[in-house]
Amino acid sequence: MATDDEEGQGVEAVGRADAVRLTEQLRAAIGEARRAAVVLAVRVRDAHRARVWVALGYSGWGAYAVGELGISRTQAYRLINIAESAGALDRAIGAAGVLGPVSPAGDTGTAPVDLGLSQRALREVHGRLDELTRAVTERLTTAVQAGPVEPSAVRAIVGQAVGELRRMPLPAADESAGDDEAVERVLADAERWPADTAVVRRLVDEMATLGGRLGRVTLELAPAYLSEQEAVGKILGDFADEVGCDVETILAVRRYALTGDRRALEGTWL
Repeated sequence: MATDDEEGQGVEAVGRADAVRLTEQLRAAIGEARRAAVVLAVRVRDAHRARVWVALGYSGWGAYAVGELGISRTQAYRLINIAESAGALDRAIGAAGVLGPVSPAGDTGTAPVDLGLSQRALREVHGRLDELTRAVTERLTTAVQAGPVEPSAVRAIVGQAVGELRRMPLPAADESAGDDEAVERVLADAERWPADTAVVRRLVDEMATLGGRLGRVTLELAPAYLSEQEAVGKILGDFADEVGCDVETILAVRRYALTGDRRALEGTWL
């Protein structure tokens, strides 16, 4: 059945039952991807801390990331940033005395609180983790003092703090070193332990599989003959809001489903 509004002319709209089904599939796939992405990010961070490229004979971290994990040096550093941000939030929430397992991806424990944070959000607050943890701990501590804090309240408080920081300009950077050098400096004295490269590579493959699954759902909603602008304006923009995902990620997985080229996923979960 075609839509009646002018914007939707020429696009076949799914029925209500299909719309509900596809929305649930999108929400489930995005949740699964978020959980897997945090696990992947932690594994990549561990591999970096362990300096695994030395034992495997690579010239450096970038060569190892490309050769063993199938991702670029930039992507690998993004994942490290995600892991650092996720860990900082875990510590901040724990310091506030919120009971029960909590994770930015809702991936640990028996009854996790899903904060619904995208990997983009976790990357963008990485440069100001001290501010973030302080704000989250203070606000959650105040909330806990008033009584039990429901998961939805934790999610709202953390989301508000993250959103505020993302809108604020970053302080002037130290131009004497690049981003990669800054990461190296932060991690230089970190504890090192063995990391299983094969496990990390499997996680990378899993993320690509999830991206493909999500992309196929978006193509069912917005067929390939639609341009990206048409797909967002007529269909995918509303669905992105509904499932709690940014439009850029929705379009990236759609491009991946169309092309099969993993480079389309760069900047999303990979």
